[in-house]
Order: sequence, then C-alpha cells, then structure tokens
Amino acid sequence: MMDRDICWNALIACDASVDGRFFYAVKTTGIFCRPSCRSKTPRQENVEFFGTAQDAMNAGYRPCKRCRPDLLSYKPLLEIAERMKSTIDDNFAKRDALARELQTLGVTQRRMSEIFREQYHVTPLEYADGLRMNTARELLTGDMPILDVALHIGFESLSAFYGFFRKHEQMSPGEYRKLHTKPQPHNHLACYTYDTALGKVGVASDGSAVTGLRFEGLSPWNDNRTADKITDEAARQLEEYLAGKRRRFDLPLNPAGTAFQQSVWQGLQTIPYGETRSYAQVAKMVGNPGASRAVGMANNKNPILILIPCHRVIGADGALVGYAGGLEIKKKLLELERSFGG
Repeated sequence: MMDRDICWNALIACDASVDGRFFYAVKTTGIFCRPSCRSKTPRQENVEFFGTAQDAMNAGYRPCKRCRPDLLSYKPLLEIAERMKSTIDDNFAKRDALARELQTLGVTQRRMSEIFREQYHVTPLEYADGLRMNTARELLTGDMPILDVALHIGFESLSAFYGFFRKHEQMSPGEYRKLHTKPQPHNHLACYTYDTALGKVGVASDGSAVTGLRFEGLSPWNDNRTADKITDEAARQLEEYLAGKRRRFDLPLNPAGTAFQQSVWQGLQTIPYGETRSYAQVAKMVGNPGASRAVGMANNKNPILILIPCHRVIGADGALVGYAGGLEIKKKLLELERSFGG
C-alpha cells in the first residue's frame, strides 16, 4: 500500500529520485505522470496514485506527452544535449549552418549552454572549438596550405585562424607544423615491375609489407629491379583481382604518410568492393567532416594504388575525378568491380 502523503509530497517537489516507484494520475485531465513531471500541480483531491504505468493505463488514463511515463527511461534534457552534440559534430566547420541547425532545436542559447555543460562539462562553443582544434592539428601534420586549413574549419581569414590557434596552442600554425611534421621515408628494399591487364605496374616492399604500387611512368622509386616474396604475392593477388577472382587483398601494407593521410588510407580500405564514396563521405568516415579537400589531397598522395582503393572515391555529383593512374584506368577499375560485384 502506497502512503498518499509521501507520494503527494514527492509530487509537489517534482522528486525525480522516486520516478518509477509510483505514478500519479489526474482525474480531471485523464492523464498520468511521473512524480518528477514539471506540469502544473493538480488539486490533491483530483489525484490518484498507481504502482505501475500499466495500472494507470488499465484505469483508463493516458500517458503525459511531457514526461512520457509509458517509457522505461525518458531523459529529455539528455536527448536535447545529444542532439546538440550530433549537430555540432556534423557542422562545426560551417559556422552559419551550425547556428541555423541549433536554432531548429527550439532552445535559447543560454539554456542550450546550461544543458550542454550539465551533460558534457563544456559549453557548446568550447566543444565546437575543440573539434576545430583537433581537425587543425591533424591537417597541419600534412601538406595542406595553412590558408586551406583555416577555411576547412570555418575561418574566413588567416588572421582569425592564427589568433584562434595561438590562443589554444600557444604557438602559430606554422610553428606547430614544423614541430609535429616529420619526413616520411620510403624504405623500398625491393622494387619490381610486373605485366598486368592494365599495363606495367611497379610494386615495392620493405621486406615485410607492400610500400608502394604505381603504374609505369609514375613511380618515384629507384632503379632497384629486385623482386621479393611480398612483391610477387602482391602481383599474384592483383592478377586475380583484375580477372574478377578476388574482391579483397590479403597483404600487409606499410604506406609512408602523415597521421591524417594514414587515417584516410585506412578509411579507403573500408569502402566495399563495387561501391564508391564521395570525398565528403570519406571525410565524415575518418572523423573530420569539414576536411573534404584534405581528404582529396590524401587520396592523391596514396602510394599504394588499387590495394588501397582510392579509385572508389568520386565526386559528390558522381563524376570521376582525378586519379594517379589516369581517369581511363579508374573507369576500368570501377567497371570491373561493378561487373563482378553481383
């Protein structure tokens, strides 16, 4: 038996600690609520108490649309915070779009900041700035021009970006780049050119993994004409792939590149055989939704063609954009995968 006085006191206090222990219904409205509901306090004589939500519904009461007592768990402020976080994750590099999307949540800026801080211990602005900084740090370890880095994370001028970056990192973007970017050596111990259905293809290895695959005329490697078990196996699997007998390569890969480039190349390897992705989709895939152009540059720097399938990245409009082996070869690769992908 529930103590009506205890239940009533919890009701008027909107005590969330007793949510789930009982529910109250209002005879004049036909609605039942959780104790923590912020709806207008009813007159005591119009209130009924129930041990479960089902008991209240069996008695003919409807669940409140504000506190949703019919759901096992309902945390509207957490849901709003999660929607804000998702919106910022998708739009932090596009300031105008971010402001518009946040407005659609129907929460004042002050209340938005309170809710977000309560859930994540930072304000929405601090969280967005953190995403901008993380993206800037990643891009600055590559060869993207600093102006392009600034534009990609939502700054319209270099001076604004420099001020923002120095405030968070206590150094300029150029100083950060010099400090954190190290040359990536190409340690090719074996390099050999094989005849394939697409023409001559050069494969390089470091003795334990493939370090490069290029079409003839594009290789920057030395004149070492030595094959090894890694290059031979790569050539064998490539032959199977071009004959439509292989969809996935089973080879150790060791491409030389910056941290951002490595993340893009890892992302490319998750694009399924016979499918394509846009630069924007790859950027989102690797956690940098504002870095489509940087993804394009990393795609262009891919040292292991086909095995790291940069040919599966196309323009947002479906157009076949640049490829180190030439657009004709890119077209052939995509047609091959479509023909054998059924």
